[in-house]
Amino acid sequence: MLTDKFRLDERVALITGAGKGIGRGIALAFAEMGADLVLTSRTESELSTLQSECEDLGATVLTYTAEITDEQAMETLVAQVSQRFGRIDILINNAGAPGKGYGPLAKIDRARFAHTVELNLTSAYTLTHLALPLLQASRCATIVNVSSALAWMVDQNFAAYGAAKAGVNQMTKILAYELAPEIRVNAIAPGAVETPSTAFIVQNAAMREATTRWIPLRRMGQPEDIALAALYLASDASAFVSGKVLEVDGGMAALPGSAIEANIAE
Repeated sequence: MLTDKFRLDERVALITGAGKGIGRGIALAFAEMGADLVLTSRTESELSTLQSECEDLGATVLTYTAEITDEQAMETLVAQVSQRFGRIDILINNAGAPGKGYGPLAKIDRARFAHTVELNLTSAYTLTHLALPLLQASRCATIVNVSSALAWMVDQNFAAYGAAKAGVNQMTKILAYELAPEIRVNAIAPGAVETPSTAFIVQNAAMREATTRWIPLRRMGQPEDIALAALYLASDASAFVSGKVLEVDGGMAALPGSAIEANIAE
């Protein structure tokens, strides 16, 4: 059955930033499809709740509370995964945020810029580097990096975040070439998604309208929309796909210039 290609039975998935939003959605989807999970986040209470939900779906779950930018903590995490599972079949580098680098050039100094790059790009590279031996121990290893539409979309105050996510996209393509044929590497570039970090948009009618008018499908995405894309890229359903950045943005990347000009006029 073709639908069996989407199953993740007997696979071990490590998901960063798993406590809420997109990471949480991916964890629940993977648990439902049969994966065992290693979940890491900064907030223990969020992980505890998620662990119970995933275990109710039949998953074996290991949780680890840490800052994604703490290299020593990531070394410990990988050691624990090695001891518990002996391999990583799926690595989801999801953790990230605009962080201290959100703002105009005049206010964002080198340290704040570096913080955002560390949070979104360097941390993903570091964990991938540390996890490489466990990925190589898998018979079907795949890496999925969570990027952003802001890797290509131009918006004020996002110079640091956009630069970091553009780096994620290029890193994805280079590692797909370098690690082939044993390990596939892809990325997802979400557009506007309803998560705790975008609650200020969702709860404000004017801001929600200003956001969705740039989206051809006229709605914001849900974590499940991104989770389903991650499921495709992590599973055998995408066995001939590597080095791609999948835009899950309601059609934003397809907007013609005339549509953009019309929206500006409004």
